[in-house]
Amino acid sequence: MKLVLIIAFFIAAESHAQIEVELYFKDGCENTIRKLEYEIVNLNKPDQRFESANYKVTLPVKGSYLISSSYPKGERVSTFDIKLELTDFHFFVDTLSIPRIKFTTNKELHSTYWSYFNCDKLCNGEEIDFYPNGQKRMEGDFREGKPVRWVEYRDDGTRERAIWYKIGFLEYERIEYFDKAGKLTAYATFRKDGNEIIKRVYDAQGTLLNREVVNQN
Repeated sequence: MKLVLIIAFFIAAESHAQIEVELYFKDGCENTIRKLEYEIVNLNKPDQRFESANYKVTLPVKGSYLISSSYPKGERVSTFDIKLELTDFHFFVDTLSIPRIKFTTNKELHSTYWSYFNCDKLCNGEEIDFYPNGQKRMEGDFREGKPVRWVEYRDDGTRERAIWYKIGFLEYERIEYFDKAGKLTAYATFRKDGNEIIKRVYDAQGTLLNREVVNQN
């Protein structure tokens, strides 16, 4: 009976546990630590979004999260995303490495300008970014700041996702997904038809798994 009560106690405690997160960001381009507010999204439940306050946020569950933030520099604003795995309920404090390759826009209101920059250099041709441990973070092909092919890696060096874009646009043409061993598990194709995007998802053998139509209006 005591064992049952102990187990029930720990289950109840974990169900009410929270994770207190405090994050800062290391800018390798400027060799500085940035204090930035950020948004954090539960990748398993994308409707769960949290905004930091004073660089802190309280999360209800463990799991995989996507952190998004941005900062101005001159007339531009750089935006970046970082994935974070939280595996324990405790107070989590860390300084995360900002990717060197970032999505960049102008500060002007209603500006339609966007490009990718590697630090202060406009991305062109092959560009590679690395994790602090020396493994590839991403590699891609660019044409005057616009991505053509973009490959994301996990911090152990295995491929996670590869994306092909319509040249000059932030429109997907194909996405490939890889498991933790770097093996292709599925891929998606995208075709624009008027105001609709037709997305088809296939397994690694080419069997259609799903078809989705998204209206852009």
